[in-house]
Amino acid sequence: SRKISGHEACRSEAMRKREKWSDIPAFLVATVRGMGDQCQSSFTSNNNPDGEIFEELPYVAPSTMRQLEDYAAACASIQNLLLSLHSEGLGSKWATGPVIRTRAFRDLIGCEEDDMVVGLIMVGWPKRLPRMPRRRRDLEGDILKDVQL
Repeated sequence: SRKISGHEACRSEAMRKREKWSDIPAFLVATVRGMGDQCQSSFTSNNNPDGEIFEELPYVAPSTMRQLEDYAAACASIQNLLLSLHSEGLGSKWATGPVIRTRAFRDLIGCEEDDMVVGLIMVGWPKRLPRMPRRRRDLEGDILKDVQL
């Protein structure tokens, strides 16, 4: 078997995801603005001076307290969205893989240089629902405890 190049492997993975994701009814993308340059890339070549659009960009962490708070707020908002979708009977998945850190994805969704993609949320109808009813815990004595002062 012949060894495939990194570019061929990336394209093959992109085609696999395209096929897999083509059945998902809705996608939402959560971003946070003001997070510093999210498009820093060390890759350049003579053939492609703009860099490879499918190359995974390096992760740029929040560097100020404001950026950290904005990122945390976005994460909490996504979690609330997922809970709301679940309450309406919809299935969802919050993805943060390499695909959200490529120029191709950023261009597709219209990101600015300082926008951080916090997550790609996939929404649809679950193929099956769990059959087991949720067991409610008795709060008294199990979680809540009286403390003598």
